[in-house]
Amino acid sequence: MNKIDSNILHPCFNREEIFQKVKFLASEITKDYKKLNPILICVLKGGVYFFTDLTKAIPFSVEIDFIQARSYSGTSSTGNIDLLKDIDTDLSNRHVILVEDILDTGLTLQYLIRHIFTRNPASLEIVTLLLKERKSILEFPVKYVGWRISDEFVVGYGMDFDGKYRNLPDIYVLETG
Repeated sequence: MNKIDSNILHPCFNREEIFQKVKFLASEITKDYKKLNPILICVLKGGVYFFTDLTKAIPFSVEIDFIQARSYSGTSSTGNIDLLKDIDTDLSNRHVILVEDILDTGLTLQYLIRHIFTRNPASLEIVTLLLKERKSILEFPVKYVGWRISDEFVVGYGMDFDGKYRNLPDIYVLETG
């Protein structure tokens, strides 16, 4: 347990566990996409650490792009989605893999999936490092999942609490004080 500011952080996954899980997910993607020239799209900002490690672990050339949407304030979803940065690449007839750090309510991801389908990709799959075990509104299957976790707020390895803790190399459960 670490105490930072008035918040308490309980260890969830350490950097070695994360490294091994990223390698596993990269190997699964490699099996499915080695000959398909996929484009991997990072959901910013939280997904950037996972995305960087994942793309480095894939042993063939992939194209990358970035998209950013926001639906959180503090530890809860606002229910509204704002698209802050759109993709730059033409996705027509491309195999797309959307890379997300954590799937919580599914609200943001559902919005992004609909948005990407307007670009006419050949296929779309989702990879997420963390999937919260609770009812999600997401109507799209998530093919690649690192860990399923309980409904707790996590930080570190790209995930933040109001901009804090994103840079921590491990993943923690946040207990606000």
